[in-house]
Amino acid sequence: MSTATALAEGGAQVALLARSKAALVELSSRLPRSWPVVADMTDFESVRQAVREVHQHYGRIDGLINNAGRSYAAAVEEIDPVIFDEIFHLNVLGPIVAMQAVIPIMRSAGAGSIVNVNSGTAFMTVPQYSVYSSSKRALLGFSLTARAELEKDGIVVSEVYPFITDTNFGKNRMGNPSGGGPSANYAEGDKPEFVAGLILKAIEEGLAQYFANDRLRRLAGVK
Repeated sequence: MSTATALAEGGAQVALLARSKAALVELSSRLPRSWPVVADMTDFESVRQAVREVHQHYGRIDGLINNAGRSYAAAVEEIDPVIFDEIFHLNVLGPIVAMQAVIPIMRSAGAGSIVNVNSGTAFMTVPQYSVYSSSKRALLGFSLTARAELEKDGIVVSEVYPFITDTNFGKNRMGNPSGGGPSANYAEGDKPEFVAGLILKAIEEGLAQYFANDRLRRLAGVK
């Protein structure tokens, strides 16, 4: 919501995508030049249809922000393959399908910006969170590869790495690990507006990676 608000306030025409129609309509009513589109990132045809609708509505797509994601906590021996599959559909395949859908549109325009919101766990080994961190490592690999592949088309792929952020992410975590797993006080994390600022910076500057703090930058091996 903070990113959409920042974009709208900056004069952008914004397409709002989520599963909850009521929440989308309510947010859109408060944001000028915004348009709500119901889409489920785990339903690939739903993602493709959403992109088609946005393109038809606005006549162009200049940017894509992949921010959908969910955490899952379980020891390796406790991992439910069904939930594993769901997490990878949402955290990895959903963003890839969305990228595939917008790339031809951006290529025709000769320019575009894709920002994938990742996680610092992509650079960490966190007990109980192997599924989540591995999904984020996969997204890292695909993002960097897409960046190299699409450079010739004028399409820039960037990643944003937030730290703990004051959102409902922790409350929406799946799983209940027997070992308890690490805990985080999300209420004391970075504000969503701070992360939104990083996303806008990625759109404006187009570097490969943006980090919420120096610790994440060091973990990534970036100077």
